[in-house]
Amino acid sequence: MNFYLEIPELDRHFPFRSFINKGDVLCYPHWHKEIEIIYVTQGTLDLGINDISIRMKKGEVQFINGGDVHYFLASPDSERVVIQFDLSFFQEVSTLSDQKRPLRYIFTEMEQSSWNWPEETAAKMLPLIQSIYDENVNHHEGHAYMIKAKLFEMLTLIMREVPRSMTPRLSEISERTLTQSKDTLYKLERIFEYVECHYHETISLKNVADYMGFSPYYFARLFKKNTGMTFVAFLNDYRLNKAKWILLNENNPITEVAEAAGFSSVKTFHHLFKEATGTSPLKYRRTIFGNNTARNEEESFS
Repeated sequence: MNFYLEIPELDRHFPFRSFINKGDVLCYPHWHKEIEIIYVTQGTLDLGINDISIRMKKGEVQFINGGDVHYFLASPDSERVVIQFDLSFFQEVSTLSDQKRPLRYIFTEMEQSSWNWPEETAAKMLPLIQSIYDENVNHHEGHAYMIKAKLFEMLTLIMREVPRSMTPRLSEISERTLTQSKDTLYKLERIFEYVECHYHETISLKNVADYMGFSPYYFARLFKKNTGMTFVAFLNDYRLNKAKWILLNENNPITEVAEAAGFSSVKTFHHLFKEATGTSPLKYRRTIFGNNTARNEEESFS
């Protein structure tokens, strides 16, 4: 079972890191004890946290608590700023006598999705996240102090302005619930692995259901309940992401792109691509790269 604990490489004296995560990524279920912040700066991100599925858009922020199992599927034109830190980062003030709530409760009880915050609160949070990332990248003199100052400012903003969740997490999760959650995530991981290995082949819902040892009905319900989308929609999204990567990195004819991404026909590929992006595959390639040498074979599908 590859359901795994991730251990970020953090300096124990400065338990923080920030980085840009780009492009076509299918991240398997994992967890870590550090708090994680994801800020989508471009494109979209399909994110799963425990048993909840979320589609994030540009300009949105999601907090992920330490111990929460999460996974995601990102489009190739997407970009995220990621911040991870251990709660020990705040240790010098976390024991002050005027603190009414333990520090961990502040993060577990907050509303973790920015689209559920007041607009003015989200408007204050975004530049804080960007500033923290920029300081970490530029490494100007005193950057560590500035990062710490900004994280404390963020913590204060959370305490004062970010609303508490309407569905607060239970402080203790039963062993039965935890076992069920892990079992579901393991099933999803096996499905993801199957798609990664076979997306370029003909795949039916029954194929994957048989692989998992489920009836098609049970498999369809399980997948929709835990990802928020049908298996066919997920498979099409995955194949479209692969096609986008090929379009952005190679100059293959559209017929070859469609075949390599696993689409049964060029017409189907063209239709789904235009429906998802609002433009045709070749126009997408030209828009991104100004590729005027792209072939004109698209016209027959317009």
